[in-house]
Amino acid sequence: MTEMNESPNSRSSAKRRSRAKSGGSVTDVASGPTGAQLFKSVAISIVVAVAILILFVLPVEYGIDITGAGDALGLTRSAEADGHALSGEEDVTPAAIVSQTDLAKRADSMSVTLQPGEGAEVKVRMSEGESIVFEWISEGGPVNFDMHGEGAAVATTSYWAGAATESGAGTFVAPIDGTHGWFWRNRGEGPVEVTVSTAGFYEELFRAE
Repeated sequence: MTEMNESPNSRSSAKRRSRAKSGGSVTDVASGPTGAQLFKSVAISIVVAVAILILFVLPVEYGIDITGAGDALGLTRSAEADGHALSGEEDVTPAAIVSQTDLAKRADSMSVTLQPGEGAEVKVRMSEGESIVFEWISEGGPVNFDMHGEGAAVATTSYWAGAATESGAGTFVAPIDGTHGWFWRNRGEGPVEVTVSTAGFYEELFRAE
């Protein structure tokens, strides 16, 4: 009988086969991606991103169609439609905030003296959309006030009211055709003089009786 010599590697392989046959399991650990594979993945991602930018983003967002694909797909027409819509809004907007009038700009001032407990009303005759800048000052003490207006078919509407006040100022745009102004009452113990000044586009400033 000839005796065969087994090397250590042969014995190790035999042992692994024996374990596999007896129900043992062997798990192979996969090695990580190589540098070349990573570089290839990054390069592919960049190429895809650039293609999307050129073919879709530029034609839709900016109307820039380098390849002609945007026009073929109707993407540039979509961008042009959006642009026309925006320009249309810009054309319409100024008309909504501009009110034309045939009246000349004017400025007026009027003073009324109020004894204790007495009230007085000063008004401006205006058409809808006409505007004024106003200021009133009370000398001698504070007054109660109510800024209001009324028209032919509209009941009196209060815009701004206050008590124990010595001045008021602002801008006003008439919401309706009619008269708009202020009522003051002196609740103090001495006489008070109220002076109101107006400037803008309106027909007249007058004291209501």
